Amino acid sequence: MMHGFRWGIGLSAMAAVLGGLGMWRAERAAQPVLVEVPFPEFAQLPALPPLPLPPPTMDGAADSIQVRAVSQSSGAPLAGARVSLLRGLFASGLGERLPDETALTDASGVVSFMAPGAGVMTVCARGAGHAERCERDVGVVAGGSLVVELKLPPGAIVEGQVLLHDGTPAEGVRLVASGDPMLLEMTPVWATTDAQGRYTLDGVTPGYPVGMTPFSPEGEGLHRSVGAELAAGEVRRFDFQLGAFVPVTVKPVMGRRRGTDSVESVHVNVQLQPQQDGTFTGITESGRHSVSVWGRRNGRAVSARKDVTLAPGAPAVIAFPFSALEEGGRVWQLYSSDPGEFEVSGRVFLPDGTPVKGAWIGSQKPGPRGRRCGNSAEDHAQVRFDGPEFVVTPRVGAGRIFAWLPDGRAGSAVVRGGKGERVSVDIHLEETGAVAGMMDFGDDHLWGYREEITVNHEWVGASHYTLLDGRIFVPGLKPGRHVLRTSLGTVEFNVNAREVTNVGVLRRPPEPEAAVSDSEAAASEP
Repeated sequence: MMHGFRWGIGLSAMAAVLGGLGMWRAERAAQPVLVEVPFPEFAQLPALPPLPLPPPTMDGAADSIQVRAVSQSSGAPLAGARVSLLRGLFASGLGERLPDETALTDASGVVSFMAPGAGVMTVCARGAGHAERCERDVGVVAGGSLVVELKLPPGAIVEGQVLLHDGTPAEGVRLVASGDPMLLEMTPVWATTDAQGRYTLDGVTPGYPVGMTPFSPEGEGLHRSVGAELAAGEVRRFDFQLGAFVPVTVKPVMGRRRGTDSVESVHVNVQLQPQQDGTFTGITESGRHSVSVWGRRNGRAVSARKDVTLAPGAPAVIAFPFSALEEGGRVWQLYSSDPGEFEVSGRVFLPDGTPVKGAWIGSQKPGPRGRRCGNSAEDHAQVRFDGPEFVVTPRVGAGRIFAWLPDGRAGSAVVRGGKGERVSVDIHLEETGAVAGMMDFGDDHLWGYREEITVNHEWVGASHYTLLDGRIFVPGLKPGRHVLRTSLGTVEFNVNAREVTNVGVLRRPPEPEAAVSDSEAAASEP
């Protein structure tokens, strides 16, 4: 019995202990414990790919366009320089044009255009004592930004006084100075005369003769030359007197074959406007002029000029016989019809997949195709973008879009599009190099002419170009030995990846001297 009692006490004690332990465990269980459970590696979910970015577009406003103007000679910032945006691809031979947007730089030489329209444009600046400098064909996409720095060369100044025909000061006359059109200046220099007729044209490009055209409230005056070419830093005085402005009417006298004859335009210093009675009228400054008439006769272009003197005080009526117009040759169709354009947008990446910080994009220019053999640099545009995004509008059809960096790395992609279509393509650059140089034609250099050059007997596409001053740049060349051919000769050179090989100045080889025979040499001796 004692034995049974002991077992009873033991069981009771054990129950008490176990009961207490159970309560302790229950209390511990009431407090949650975070336990890290290893996840099997094979069950790891793959990372989701990034969402594709929408293709860039020109539809909308850019974030900003910032332009900085500095002196080319000193590097100092130029405050008060006039910065101009001229929208559209640069077209050589069009001469000066009025800018689409202008602004003045601040004390640090910087001007910012906030939320400007996206697109391709030429950015120019002209400052006090400094001539014009432009960067042609730079682009900015919607939401993107563009930074341009222009180093302005030294300029010249033309100042003076303008008088009316009666000798009184000519107030409010707008003077527009045009430089040499072969220099392809983009924006004119202009000034307006004050109450004393005084004016100052600052920022005239030196190195060639300069002319100006006065625009009075009455009309456009005669173009005037300020004399010999100006030197850098020169201040030249030029005073002149306007003649009286008179109405002028030109009446073409048509022959019997009026159905086949037509007058298209008439100029007497200014272009005259056609009237319903068949005459052409306008107003211009009195003085000596040439009446210029253009028209057509049986599908042929005809033109003629006639010297006249417009006297002040009386309207001038000039009869011009159509029979006096001489044939200038048949008008040939130089270009085929314009097939239209399509849009190509995309991004440029380095060989490792990193987006570039800025690249040049080369593509075929839109517009009608000329009748010429093969491809040439004139048929292509090279546009600089600050970021990896680009938008260009090549001619309808199939072609290749090129991209390159200043260190020679380049790539391309084939695109095809119909009129008005939008195509998106990314371009990945390759580990290539470039060649650079300068062509010097001497006195035979033709301004505005782009040379056709080849590397290894091949034209290398829109990424190759020659600038109007003769500079050459050809990116996208694989490392190794290459041969550059121009009209000035042949040069062999080596290229390394991410490097630009400069072949220097290329000049026309000297003419071989005529050989002198022994008999001629003996005859020339005394």
